[in-house]
Amino acid sequence: MSQLFLALLFVTFSIFIHELGHFLVARWRGLAVPRFSIFGIGKPIVSRMWRGVEYCICWLPIGAYVMIPQLSDLGDFEGEVPEEAAKLPPADYTSKVLVAVAGPASNIILALLLACVVWFVGIRVPLEFNRTEIGEVAKEIETSEGKTVPGPAAAAGLQLGDVIKEIDGTPVANYQDVVTAILLGSQTTPDGRRVANITVERDGVTLTRQVFPQLTGTESLRAIGIGPRSDLVVDKVNPDSAAAKAGLLPGDRIMAVDGTLLSRREELRQHFQKKNSTPSILSIKRGDQTLTASLLPALETLEGQTVYLIGVTWRFETVLIHKNPFAQIGDAIGQVYQTLASLLNRRSDIGVRHMSGIVGIVDNLQQVASAGLIPAFAFLIAINVSLAMANMLPIPVLDGGHVLIATLTKLRGRPLNPVWMQNAVAACFFMLIGLIVYVSYHDIRRAIQNHTSDTPAASAPAKPADAPPKPEPAKP
Repeated sequence: MSQLFLALLFVTFSIFIHELGHFLVARWRGLAVPRFSIFGIGKPIVSRMWRGVEYCICWLPIGAYVMIPQLSDLGDFEGEVPEEAAKLPPADYTSKVLVAVAGPASNIILALLLACVVWFVGIRVPLEFNRTEIGEVAKEIETSEGKTVPGPAAAAGLQLGDVIKEIDGTPVANYQDVVTAILLGSQTTPDGRRVANITVERDGVTLTRQVFPQLTGTESLRAIGIGPRSDLVVDKVNPDSAAAKAGLLPGDRIMAVDGTLLSRREELRQHFQKKNSTPSILSIKRGDQTLTASLLPALETLEGQTVYLIGVTWRFETVLIHKNPFAQIGDAIGQVYQTLASLLNRRSDIGVRHMSGIVGIVDNLQQVASAGLIPAFAFLIAINVSLAMANMLPIPVLDGGHVLIATLTKLRGRPLNPVWMQNAVAACFFMLIGLIVYVSYHDIRRAIQNHTSDTPAASAPAKPADAPPKPEPAKP
């Protein structure tokens, strides 16, 4: 509940900062500001006058707004405009542009301040997600239609240990870049097949493979059937367990089992579910020494399942990253641009239903906030950059639309047709409301699926890390 409250607070604050930018610049330019809705749109339900401005909370809990009649007349959606304010002359072109741009600029400034905090403190990232080495190549994957097909990566010849350098000509620096590039990919072959050109480094040699992604999961997103390499470093050894009898110690790094190199913890678990009647030989790295140990797993019942366990808890290694603020902003801008480009590209598989609205943002943010304040700040950077860029789209009722209308009026030398303007604004407003409802429906559906498929952490009993795993995040 605390994470949910924090997420709501952060999102509301980001919207408030956006409107505060409009408010401050409008006052600086001498424009009348009869009303500042801190939360919600439409007519006020709670309000208070202070220094000539009505500060209020409105009936429709979507966003916020600043009423600036000299900038545009949105009285149908912002409530009745005071008579004296309605009689004021329109603002000049410079004021209109500055006030419109001030909102997105405020979000960028907030994002930059948050990025400075993240840069100074640093953010911890799992080591396996801070590199692009392949640790899993699925032989088969299940498509969105329920069909089992050969894994695209395996079929293309990608192997364990390959380090991905580029996807469709774009360099990738970490595993998140790999996931994003695959999901947002829009390349197709002349015959219409989805394709991704993946460049990898293998034993010092650079190779490029043509991979044909499949649509998987309930969201029907592109996937090629790979996962990142994870290190098998022992964090704890349970007393009297098979690992303790074999002499394993905290800090040991398990490199191979029976001569087979390991790249994922799941591989070791699967090995012992198949070979459990005779000991297996582990190759272990302990400091500068390479050792071997003979280990026979023990049969145990855990959470209603009878499985073979070795009795260790794995250490999830992390790396502390201090990325400079401008690089963080640049990454966020790049991701928004990639998403919008995929959304508008008919060859991609990204649609409006994949977008996240306020419900999805709050749900994702509360999950991120459970990992700490700094990860939440890092997510807020992306939210504020997205809010700024989305609002600068040249659509009436958005800030970019105000700039467009003001510019067209300036070029024509006379105001646009007021009837046309009113109809255009009304049409865009109701389209925006419809979009919000549509996106929110899919947000709620995804949130229900996510929360019903996972056991809440607070009620889940502690268990050894070599126990049967819970569902992992989607892999490309």
